[in-house]
Amino acid sequence: MAVRKSATRSQFAVMKAFFLGVAFSLVLLLLFLGGKTLLALPANVVGAGAIRLVSSFSRFWVSVTSYPKLLLQAREANIELSQMRTKLAQLQVELWRVQELIEENQRLRKLLGLTKDLSRPYIAAEVIAIGGSNWFHTLVINKGSQDGIREGAPVLCHEGLVGRVWEVRNHHSVVLLLTDRHSAVGVTLSGHQGVYGIVKGTGKRWCELIHLSKHVVPRKEEVLVTSGLGGVFPKGIPVGEVISVSVTTEPPTVRVRPFFRLDELRELIVLTDLPPPVNP
Repeated sequence: MAVRKSATRSQFAVMKAFFLGVAFSLVLLLLFLGGKTLLALPANVVGAGAIRLVSSFSRFWVSVTSYPKLLLQAREANIELSQMRTKLAQLQVELWRVQELIEENQRLRKLLGLTKDLSRPYIAAEVIAIGGSNWFHTLVINKGSQDGIREGAPVLCHEGLVGRVWEVRNHHSVVLLLTDRHSAVGVTLSGHQGVYGIVKGTGKRWCELIHLSKHVVPRKEEVLVTSGLGGVFPKGIPVGEVISVSVTTEPPTVRVRPFFRLDELRELIVLTDLPPPVNP
């Protein structure tokens, strides 16, 4: 910056000397060409002409000499603007990190509340990959047999049931999601007491409710929870909600949307010490 300012001052000095020389030469030329005519003019006319000449030259000189200063100010303003943009980007990153921490805290609080309601021992895990053998319907967690994970164990997130452990390795495990075609879980309907059914994966983003124990038509947005039948999934885990019912088929086609969102899965728990089967 010091070198740049020194160079600017040198350029300014050269320009100043040049224009002073030009101005002096113009004055001498006018005096020479004017001769006696100039001397014969009234003093006030000569004075007015000189004033106009000096004023015009002064305005020109100010505009010329101020250009390097304006150029330097513009350059410094650009540097300051670049620094402000960098700082703004840093603040946006920090804000994003804070928001991530807030969302993580909310997920962990809900997950902790869910484990308290179930009163079951569990192992905490984190999602390390999504995909696997059946894209978007399996995920990989960072806990395996060395951590006490075993096949068939229910896997939960802060919203409810995610799926069950499908494959166990020493230090990681594959989880089969509810939406996979090979997934099925016994449920009960929150709005129809004593009615049981099975939520079956479709290989898409939703599931279907099949094999209802009674001839009822579920309501839209009706919540489904695990029934506890079969002993694999404890009773009372939130599974999903009804999003559509088609009565044009027999039995009615009922679509269910799981409570979890794949893009939000971060922290999970794997239940251990599974309860014995529950009879209806």
